[in-house]
Amino acid sequence: MSRTAILPWRRVVAVLALSGALCAGAAPTALAVTATDATDATSGPRPGAGYPGHPPVPVPPPLPLPAGAPAPGAGFRIDAVYTVTAGTQTYTCTDAGAWGTTSVPEARLSRYLRPGRIHHYAGPRWTSERDGSTVLGVVDVKALKDGTIPWLLLHVAAHENSRPGADLDQVSFISRINTSGGTAPAGTCTPGTTVAVPYHADYVFWVPTR
Repeated sequence: MSRTAILPWRRVVAVLALSGALCAGAAPTALAVTATDATDATSGPRPGAGYPGHPPVPVPPPLPLPAGAPAPGAGFRIDAVYTVTAGTQTYTCTDAGAWGTTSVPEARLSRYLRPGRIHHYAGPRWTSERDGSTVLGVVDVKALKDGTIPWLLLHVAAHENSRPGADLDQVSFISRINTSGGTAPAGTCTPGTTVAVPYHADYVFWVPTR
């Protein structure tokens, strides 16, 4: 079977559990899941890709993680993987007439193969649309990628509106991987104006290993 084959999720989990791939020491090989599997960067989600409602993205998540994916290391495991079904990165033109180097996300994320949806927005924050549990992230690692926004590893600096058993209550780190689009426009601009650039990414949510 080729590495790009879509495997049943139960089988993927069994293989990964046996190999230890759900922990940070996973071999750097990925099942291919591209932006077109769940979304079109310009037209939004395809039917069945994640909403309305909370249906799962019906393809396996990109596990084991692709080569170069930033991860927290020993002591943490993957709890869930979500993909952007519709998202933008918004840039503001500086007083110098150039687009800023930082952006503000606005995205809807749907979980691979299980129901679940997250709102990703300024902070950066991620909020479960099921129970309202929220995490605030701070960037630890930035892996630059040609032609797209970087891959990231963020640690969770704060939990908001959380409680034991909530969707994001145990999340300690978030990896942003498999990005496409989202980069700032080239050229000059009018100070104070903004532009929202479509993007795609997968988000990996890490919790402590029990």
